[in-house]
Amino acid sequence: MNYENQICPVCGKPLAKGEDIVVCPVCATPQHRECWMKNGRCANEDLHASGYVWQRSEGNSGQTSAPEESNDSKICPSCGSENPPDALHCGNCGMLFGSADGVDPDGKKRCAYCGKENDGDAIHCKYCGAPFGAQATFFDAAPYMNGSGISPDEKIGENTASDLAIFVQASARRYLPKFKRFANGKKLSFNFAAFFFAPYWYFFRKLYKAGAFFMVLFATASLMLSGLTGQILDEANAFMKEAYSFDYSTATEEEAEAFERQLLQKNEESLLRIRKPALIVIGVNTLLRLICALTADRFYYKKVVADSKIINDNIREENTRKLALARRGGLSVLAFAASLIGYNALISLLVSAASMISF
Repeated sequence: MNYENQICPVCGKPLAKGEDIVVCPVCATPQHRECWMKNGRCANEDLHASGYVWQRSEGNSGQTSAPEESNDSKICPSCGSENPPDALHCGNCGMLFGSADGVDPDGKKRCAYCGKENDGDAIHCKYCGAPFGAQATFFDAAPYMNGSGISPDEKIGENTASDLAIFVQASARRYLPKFKRFANGKKLSFNFAAFFFAPYWYFFRKLYKAGAFFMVLFATASLMLSGLTGQILDEANAFMKEAYSFDYSTATEEEAEAFERQLLQKNEESLLRIRKPALIVIGVNTLLRLICALTADRFYYKKVVADSKIINDNIREENTRKLALARRGGLSVLAFAASLIGYNALISLLVSAASMISF
């Protein structure tokens, strides 16, 4: 919303275009961020209890109080925009309208998106999934796109950048430029998170099929290299056992020095024996991680495009469509944790099976 020439209630100066402006989430009063920080609160905080709502003033006062609704318009308490009297949500910021968050005298909540009744203690609509009391920032792409350098309305393939940002959510500012390059024909991109957290990163981003494939691939490689890994661990255990077997408390200084020289020689010999298997294990693991890192963004882009197409083809209502994008996308910490536990369980199962076969 344009607050140019509206008066900051703290310093009394007009708000200029391009200035850093804060809008109070309670009464929608705009003010300079510097003034807000200096004051430590909204300039009109004392009026909040009375239901004060800031309203745009053409006379630059910015201090007039108006009821939230009138016969001609409905004023959004979040951004101060005017809306038609029968609006269900603010056309500017998406704030849900309704008395007491849509609670009627019978104790029911009416969803501002689909209009259906829910129980009075409902947090989300059981019909469309919209959260009660949530503002449009839940569906707004702006918080996710900050720093991307891409306009929300810019088309990336068949989708707008804002729709992709709502789907991706966290780190969208990094993924949108990559998606743009993919849409222009680029095939590969490097993902550091996928390199360090493969194969769990795929589950974190809800790429369950690709995650399952790489999990099996990593587990198979781990099983095939288990002999070499066991050799490395045996050498390490033997060296540690040898190092801790010497009793320095009863030994003379000459005996201690002789033992340390002997231990150093054994360590060099041990390192020579495990160098080749260690290089093989590290090399295979690094290769798999590089494959994950180079293909992760491409896999993710294809998922985002495919899922967005299904949603866009089947849902016409704008806010419900954005809600579906947000719910289908985003992150899954639960899937990340489950994949981590599942991978270790899979490794244990494969090792047990291999042991049984060897017997």
